[in-house]
Amino acid sequence: MAKRTTNRLLAIVVVLALALLATHAVSHWHTHAYDEDHCQVCHVGHAAIPQPAAQVAVQLAVPTARIALAANFAPDLDFAGTPSIPRAPPA
Repeated sequence: MAKRTTNRLLAIVVVLALALLATHAVSHWHTHAYDEDHCQVCHVGHAAIPQPAAQVAVQLAVPTARIALAANFAPDLDFAGTPSIPRAPPA
């Protein structure tokens, strides 16, 4: 029972600390711009949140079926152009 009470009190303290930090960060301002250069709250507020690196997943090769063509298969080629006439038509 004492452990449950301790956990609840710790949770309440953490929530209040987070609320206090969020309130302070929102209501924080400087009258001069040069004050922001030395303010730790401003440095933390403008810091980039590190993102986890992309994970590369290696996949195993999957066997696939392929089409076996006949050994004597040869495509039929037909002439698809127009015949050229080497001389001019008679007048």
